[in-house]
Amino acid sequence: IFCTEKNSYSHKMRLYNRSFLAIALSACCVSAFAPSKHQHATKSAVSQSSAAQSTFHSPSFLTNNLRNNFQLSVATSEICASTVTRPNDIANPWEVHKFGGASLADAGLYRTVGELLITESSGRLMPADDSEDGEQKHSGPIPTMAIVSARAGMTDQLVAVVDSALLDMNAAESALTKAVETQLSILKELAPPTITDEIEERMLKDAKDILSVVQSLRMIRSVPPSVMEVVTGFGEIWSAQTLYAYLKHKGVKTAWLDARDVLIVRSEKANAGLGDKGSSSSTGGVTPLYVESALKMEEWWNGVGKKEGVNSEDIPPTEAPIVIATGFVATSDSGVPTTLKRSGSDYSATIFAKLTDSARVTMWKNTD
Repeated sequence: IFCTEKNSYSHKMRLYNRSFLAIALSACCVSAFAPSKHQHATKSAVSQSSAAQSTFHSPSFLTNNLRNNFQLSVATSEICASTVTRPNDIANPWEVHKFGGASLADAGLYRTVGELLITESSGRLMPADDSEDGEQKHSGPIPTMAIVSARAGMTDQLVAVVDSALLDMNAAESALTKAVETQLSILKELAPPTITDEIEERMLKDAKDILSVVQSLRMIRSVPPSVMEVVTGFGEIWSAQTLYAYLKHKGVKTAWLDARDVLIVRSEKANAGLGDKGSSSSTGGVTPLYVESALKMEEWWNGVGKKEGVNSEDIPPTEAPIVIATGFVATSDSGVPTTLKRSGSDYSATIFAKLTDSARVTMWKNTD
């Protein structure tokens, strides 16, 4: 489907020549595409890919394919407010980037991801043959959303907290303390206390809430799937805030988005737990409710987005907002925190791409 090349600076495997993956939300279908134009974009919003255009599917093909797969009766532009899909009247559409846990294993990698996002949001030079006068031009700034997984190993650590609570609360508390302290140490490497103090306070409160939840498990001698999903979802929540802290320290117009406040889903596997580790089929029974989610997205954009300054007329025309969103987590249509199951962050990326009417989705992988 795609080729890769080694980037000696970030030690990442970059999708070759900016040809990107788009994963159809119906699952099992993976298509590479390099958009030449987005339906709402100007000529500046074109891909750098030099690959033959006939080799790739256009964004409109992808949008139509997803709409057909889900039997949606409304177009993206009809369920998403233009204030969200075209933030601050920027000509270019959103682009979505997803980073797995291996790409966020330590402070150095969080920095690498942060710098990459800053570069991507600043835009790119366009091929000369896409210009009317045959000259290379700059695309202009690109609204950017990053979907992040928990840092490497965090989900397993939180699973261990839940499992340990059945036998030994001291062991559970010790495992949770280790998980939180590691995340906090990374956070404090990336930004000063003026930014991190508030985040640290939230993380420590989250840890207390987790202990309160798992303390009851010894009494019932079992782990309800809903408990496992609630607890493990904190890995993504902490990871998003960590990356947000670095970008804020760099002076970027940024905000972090808790997907539990936006993504509303219906699950046929509500009692199935997280699914198998490494399995991409676990998300098959989870269906996004796009109309409800779009309304929540608009509410977040006009609330938190304005408060954080990403939804603001004061952003210079040379800059675009960067939103960091949690992968994996969501809220059920009955209002209960849930997840998109194991490997669900890829799914999160494509859902948010539809909500924002994004032109492209990029899945980043970190390799040895």
